[in-house]
Amino acid sequence: MKELPITMMLRPFGYDTLAIWVWQMAAESLWAGAALPALTIVAVGILPVILLMRIATPK
Repeated sequence: MKELPITMMLRPFGYDTLAIWVWQMAAESLWAGAALPALTIVAVGILPVILLMRIATPK
């Protein structure tokens, strides 16, 4: 969410990122439509964390 304001300011016209799409749908109270893309953002963000935790933990 920290990069959302800068993404909104610097994006080209007619180009929406997944975060902007989720924000627009949530602003219009379309929660069911925003749920899957929001979970996708969370899943993509959590995968590197899980992988790095597995690599960094001693065996």
